[in-house]
Amino acid sequence: MNLRPVLTAALFLSLAGPAFADPPDFDRPGAGFATSVLPAGTLALEQGLPTYERQRQDGYLDRTYTADSLIRIGLGGPAEFQVGGSAWNRLEERGMGSRRHAVGHGDTNVGVKIAPGGSSDSGNGFSWAALANVTFANGDEDFGNGAKQYSLGATGQWQPDDNHQNTLYANVDRLKGRNSWTLAPTFGRKFGENWMAYLEADAIHDADDGNELQAGGGVAYSIGDHAQLDAYALHRIGGHGPSFIGGLGISVFFGKKA
Repeated sequence: MNLRPVLTAALFLSLAGPAFADPPDFDRPGAGFATSVLPAGTLALEQGLPTYERQRQDGYLDRTYTADSLIRIGLGGPAEFQVGGSAWNRLEERGMGSRRHAVGHGDTNVGVKIAPGGSSDSGNGFSWAALANVTFANGDEDFGNGAKQYSLGATGQWQPDDNHQNTLYANVDRLKGRNSWTLAPTFGRKFGENWMAYLEADAIHDADDGNELQAGGGVAYSIGDHAQLDAYALHRIGGHGPSFIGGLGISVFFGKKA
C-alpha cells in the first residue's frame, strides 16, 4: 500500500467537501491519541511539518526528517478508520570519516480506533479509547521496519476540570516475533480559548535496543474551530534511543452539513 494516492484522495475530498461539522479532538500532539472519534462520514488530516530526530550510535550521528501523515475517517458509533505513514523522509548519516544521505518513503499503517466514551462531568471526567494498527513493510530500506508490525494501544484520559487534562498511554508493538512496550503519562493545561500546553514522559522497552526514557512537552494552538498548529520536543534522559526528537504539525478537520 502506497500512501501517496491515499493522501491525494483525502486532500481532494477535503477540498470538495461541504460545510464543517462540529470538530472533534485531534490525535496530535503528544503520546497516545484522543479518546474521541470522528463523526460518521467526516475526515481529518494530521500532518507533520516535519519531525526531526537525532541519534548517535556505533560511531555514527544520524539525523532524520520525517513528514508523517495521519488520515482519520469517522465510521459511525464509537469507531473510526485510520491510515498513516510518511511519504517523504530524509536521512543524513555521518561517521567513520564518511557521509551518506538517503531520501524515500516509510511504511504504511492502517488501523481502527474504538472510543466507548466515559463520564464528562466536571471533576469526574474519564474517557478511554483503544487503537489497533497493522504496519505494512512497504517503505524504503532506510525508513521501514523490513517486516509487518502489529500494534495495540490504549489511552485513558482524566479531566478534573475544564482547564486540566491528564492522560496515560500504553502500547505494545509486535515485530519479527518480538515485543516493544511504551508507557507514557502526559499532563496538560489550557491557557485561554486557543492555547494548550503539556508535559510528557515516555518509558520504552525496545526489543532490539533495550530501555529508553524520554521527557519533554509541547504546545498546540487552535485556529478557528477546525484547525490546529502544534510544536513539541523530547530529550533522552536515560537508556538508549534518540537523543532528541522535535517537530511541528498542522491538523485540519473536514466535516459535512448536519
